[in-house]
Amino acid sequence: MPDFKRVLRGYEPEAVDQAWAETDRQLSEANTANKELRLQINSLREQNTEWGNRLKAYEKIESDLRDALLSAQRVANQVREEAAKNAETIIKSARDESEVILHEATRLSESKEAEVETMLVEKRQEVLKLEDEIQALLCRKDELQGLVEKSIHHLDVVQKLLGDLHRPVSSNIISVITEVS
Repeated sequence: MPDFKRVLRGYEPEAVDQAWAETDRQLSEANTANKELRLQINSLREQNTEWGNRLKAYEKIESDLRDALLSAQRVANQVREEAAKNAETIIKSARDESEVILHEATRLSESKEAEVETMLVEKRQEVLKLEDEIQALLCRKDELQGLVEKSIHHLDVVQKLLGDLHRPVSSNIISVITEVS
């Protein structure tokens, strides 16, 4: 609280006017800082929502890839089963042609299996890449959360400063410096 000198009918008007001007300036600065922090918080919230939406999209892609891998494995199993059944039928029905047909069925099965294995390797690489992107998004989310928490702390300091306007200006400044440190 400023120390006003008493004059003949109350406090010295110049000192009172100067104290009010200083208090008004500090309040204006605090309001400006408060508005800036609110804008930053809103921006961080929007970014957080955007990253959350991206994460959901990546999780959906990951789920779809897992389904595709399972489907590819089922197809590979069906192809193997069909090739084995065909080979048995051919062996029973025609001994003379059995070796040629069996060789062709085995070659076809191996070719399909190689294609499926190649597909599986590619899908696994895509899954690993997506997992890396998800991890990077999670790290970014943690960074954003830290910024939000820091902004909230600064807002708390500003609110405390605004609430303590009845204390002397020098006490407010020391209090803010202590809070920020």
